[in-house]
Amino acid sequence: MKIDFLQLYAEVEVNYDITNTVLKPLRINLNKLNKTLPHYDKLFKTTDYELVFTISATQENKNLVYGPTTSSKNKVVYFTIFIPYKTFNSFTQQIYYILDTLAEGIIFVFNKYKTDPSGVKEAFETLKTLIAKDPERYQKWLKDLED
Repeated sequence: MKIDFLQLYAEVEVNYDITNTVLKPLRINLNKLNKTLPHYDKLFKTTDYELVFTISATQENKNLVYGPTTSSKNKVVYFTIFIPYKTFNSFTQQIYYILDTLAEGIIFVFNKYKTDPSGVKEAFETLKTLIAKDPERYQKWLKDLED
């Protein structure tokens, strides 16, 4: 199973600028955990499928996680994580809040599908440590990181 992220913001002026310098190392570290969701292993008859978390922000009172939407043809499972919208004085405070909320959403999904979430929180904490050392780097979109 490969984990990936999308961003979709439906509410006007309610969004977060989460750069590829944040999402790429997060995706790499989560995929290193080699997790799968047994329900989808059986449904797709393989562990070669994609688990996509769509990141969104909301000012409404919504559940943290919505989904799944499943494409059997493309072997993709989509969940949306709605991050309650807040403004922050610093990039570091904002990105920590975003990462903590994303971790909570992913752990929720893993627990719901009886997948051990061990290592997920650590992947997020590792990234937060890197961001603390060089916050300016993680605020920028870098062309050489695109895949």
